[in-house]
Amino acid sequence: MTTVLFAIGGTVAAVLLGLLVLTLAFRSLRIWPTPGPCTWQGYVFWPLFRSLNVLCFAVALADRGNFLGLPVWMRLVASMLLTGSIALFIYSFRVLGRDNSYGAQDGLVSRGVYRWTRNPQNTMLVVVYGCLALAADSGPTYVLCAAMMAVYVLMVLAEEPWLAAAYGEPYRRYCSRVPRFFNWRRAAALARTPGRRQRRRVLAGASGRSGGRSHPQVAVTLEKASRASPRRSNETAILRKVARTGCHPPSDVG
Repeated sequence: MTTVLFAIGGTVAAVLLGLLVLTLAFRSLRIWPTPGPCTWQGYVFWPLFRSLNVLCFAVALADRGNFLGLPVWMRLVASMLLTGSIALFIYSFRVLGRDNSYGAQDGLVSRGVYRWTRNPQNTMLVVVYGCLALAADSGPTYVLCAAMMAVYVLMVLAEEPWLAAAYGEPYRRYCSRVPRFFNWRRAAALARTPGRRQRRRVLAGASGRSGGRSHPQVAVTLEKASRASPRRSNETAILRKVARTGCHPPSDVG
């Protein structure tokens, strides 16, 4: 049973990955985002995509092996992270909306979790399939899950030119301040900021609500933090700059 499922999954993965690579090489093909539900791209992409998702879980359930000899506690942690990532994916899906998630142009969304990553759904699903592979610890599951993770990454790369064409300058400004997958630098800056109230004020200043001017409350808070903890002077200087300019610290895209 596992052999049959793996053979089907491998075939589907090869075709889907090939089509996404062709999309990146030839924009006129554009298998993703699909032009619409009643197009040849929609009839080809969605069955392949959904089948591979299902086959990854089917193989994981059918072949729970001991390929890497992972300890039980690590596999349990992977299972818990899988559950949490699915919950974050559902939340991201609700924020973006069903139509936007399926390739519609219902407006650029940059609120909530989309302030931290431009692609929270794909990011969480990459984590989901990484955790699924570790939880199952079987060779066929590793292969199919790796292919599924590659599909989600290629989907992100394929849709970015389409989004830039659809939303223009607002999307390019959004890309300049929010990375493709996760804003590690912003998370680290917030973690180093002492106190919940101070972090909240830094977020308010970094969101640009002050119209590009320095937020006085943030400046006072940062000055107090600097005096209270000299070791944090470098971090405080960075965060003071964030509060003054109203912009996020620069971060590498992707």
